[in-house]
Formats: sequence, C-alpha cells, structure tokens
Amino acid sequence: MKKIRPAFLLALCLAASAVAAADQFTADKPSPLKLAPPARGEETVVRFSGTVRIAGRFLAGWEGFDRKPRHLRVTFWPDATTARLLPHAAGAVKELVLTNNEQAVTMLLDPEAARKLLAKTLLSAEGDATVTIGDYQAVVECDHRWYTARLVSVTASRDIAVAAGESQRSGC
Repeated sequence: MKKIRPAFLLALCLAASAVAAADQFTADKPSPLKLAPPARGEETVVRFSGTVRIAGRFLAGWEGFDRKPRHLRVTFWPDATTARLLPHAAGAVKELVLTNNEQAVTMLLDPEAARKLLAKTLLSAEGDATVTIGDYQAVVECDHRWYTARLVSVTASRDIAVAAGESQRSGC
C-alpha cells in the first residue's frame, strides 16, 4: 500500500499538470480547432478536434545517418496569418510535423515526384501549399514542445523544388 500511494500521487500530479497545460492553449484568431479530452496515458499530449485550412511552406525529405535515408519527415511551416488559427501554449506555432508522411507526400507532390521520393531516388522536395489539417496536437517532452497534425487535403501546391542529392535537412 505504501508503494502504491507515491505512484498514485505522481500520476495525479501528472494528470493535473496536463489538464492545467491544456487550459493555457489559445489561438490568436478564432479557431475551428477545439480542445479534445485527453487520451488515457498521454499526459504530455494535448489534442484538438476539428480541421483548419492553413497556408505556408513544406519540406518532405529523408533523414538518416551514414548517408542512408532512413526516416521520411514532412514538415509544414504555416505563414504568419494562418498560424494565428493554431492553438498554442507560448508563442506562435512555427512548425508542424505531419504524421501521415507517405500520404502527405502523395498529396503535396505530383505523382512522378511522389513516386521518386518514396522510392528514395529523390531525397527531398519543398514548396508552398494551402492545406487542411486535422488531429492537431501539442507534445511536450522534457523542455521541448512540438506540434503535429495529419494532412487531410491539399487545396493548392506550387513552386515545388526537388533535390536528388543529399537531404537538405541537417540534424543536431
């Protein structure tokens, strides 16, 4: 019983801090994204329901090591105007990691570029797009916060540049 009590108190504190953190989220403009109930066991994730259309720049590229592409990452940087629709805890949302990577590539790029990128013969592609996102969430790990979303649809995609050589992303 004595061992259960500290674990229970820790869980209670984590749950309370997640609820308190969720209350601190706000958008700079009225947003169609609404705070969703927390998922069980995910104290560091704040989820939102609904979809929102945003515009900005994207980069789809392979990350890896030893000159081998290993992980496909699709990142979206919303422009300042539409970023105001995204709920945030502190400071505007600068970057979204799209969670449906392969599907996002096929939606953002033309079929030939998407095929080459998924086959790893093309290592990255970037451009401007107007997109609709859903399953928006904020994740906190240690002292780092990031935002993720699922790409639902693409209204416009333009000014696409591709790189067949090394990935343009650099890691830390």
